Amino acid sequence: MKSIYGKLILGFLVSMLFSFSIAGYFSLRKNSDELGRLAEEELEMSSQHIADLLSLIDDEDLSRVLTGYSDTSEVNFFIECNGNKEIYGKVSGYELTYEQCELLKRNIGKTLIFQDSSVRKIARSYLLDGKSYIIYVQKDVGKREMIFIDSALIALFCMLVAGSITFLVIADIIVKPISRLNKATNELSKGNYRVRVNYAGNDEIARLNRSFNLMAQQLAKQEETRQQFISDVSHEFQTPLTAIQGFATILKNEQISDEQRKKYADIIVFHSKRLSTLSKNMLQLTVLDGEDVKLELSEFSLIEQLSRVIETQNNLALNKDIEIEFHVPKNDILIEADEARLEQVWINLVNNAIKYTNEHGVVTVEVKKSSKEIEVSIQDTGIGMSKEAISHIFERFYRQDKSRSVEGNGLGLSIVKRIIDLHKGVIDVVSVEDGGSQFTVKLPQERSFHLSEKLILTKKDKDNQ
Repeated sequence: MKSIYGKLILGFLVSMLFSFSIAGYFSLRKNSDELGRLAEEELEMSSQHIADLLSLIDDEDLSRVLTGYSDTSEVNFFIECNGNKEIYGKVSGYELTYEQCELLKRNIGKTLIFQDSSVRKIARSYLLDGKSYIIYVQKDVGKREMIFIDSALIALFCMLVAGSITFLVIADIIVKPISRLNKATNELSKGNYRVRVNYAGNDEIARLNRSFNLMAQQLAKQEETRQQFISDVSHEFQTPLTAIQGFATILKNEQISDEQRKKYADIIVFHSKRLSTLSKNMLQLTVLDGEDVKLELSEFSLIEQLSRVIETQNNLALNKDIEIEFHVPKNDILIEADEARLEQVWINLVNNAIKYTNEHGVVTVEVKKSSKEIEVSIQDTGIGMSKEAISHIFERFYRQDKSRSVEGNGLGLSIVKRIIDLHKGVIDVVSVEDGGSQFTVKLPQERSFHLSEKLILTKKDKDNQ
């Protein structure tokens, strides 16, 4: 059987039959022993009753009374006295051996118990009116055993039917949700991410259904993101490609001046660089999103790194007459991180601050250190952002409407956020429209310490050697 439903039914039936077989066997054994014990007690009582009749009833009426007793009690017996036997009822296999008879005669009141299949038998000796009697009594208990067996079989059948019906209902309750989940899974595999499974409760199937719904929801979100990503990529690539195609076509015109030709060539170069940057950023995001991405950790000076980044961005700032202020602690700070990737974070943040700051503005870079973390903030006096823009600022290809005129592809901050996440850090944004923005990066640095402290420790180690 391939279906869970069939396996459950088969398993139930096999387990029921096995369990009832074992229970029935031990129950029959116990019942048989109990019937045997009751039969022996009944035979002993019958034997004593017969002995009482022998002592109380006259010889003339004795035979009739004993015959009536045999018929009404369903007990068969014979009475032996001085070698004479009187048989009442259908007595089978009653012959006693000579040794058994002598044993009973020597031991008045002794009882011998016999068992032959379903027939229970006893023989007992009595001394009545000076005469020695052996009373042999037997009774067939097979009918009682058959009645019990029949009752047990009927009960077993009823229990099996009732149990099967109950199990079928329970199995149906279990299997139906699984069947619905299977259908939903098939729909999901076909690309229907809107499919959901409704199931109340808190059992394993309910939890499985909730996990499925969550997975479907996440896949739907991923599909939406994928579609949006494709749309954004197409848009970002299409704009420079259109410009390149258009100006390249113009360059074919031999009548344009050298000055125009240089201008159009510069535009083509600009958009080519834009495409190159976009391609590199997309490739980098793909690498950073990979599960096997590894940081190349090393120990380096954070202050030196930031100084180097500011120096590389200084020409861009000078072109807009923007002043870059750099506030650092008295002592240098060593940090353990991926130097190349972290440098890219500072380049992107400082570059953005300069790009979105108007002429004659100020960009402030400040470094702070606590016992547990290092904090780097980049603040500008630029155009700022709305609350809506802040909530989407780290999404891929997102750019605030008012900043569309500024060069960029909306991937830089996504790369920044991913690199910070890989370093187990956080990045916060505070911004006011037309009032500037502040990006604050917090990096855990339990192993960081001041450079001066390191030099002292190194000197102590050398002295101790």
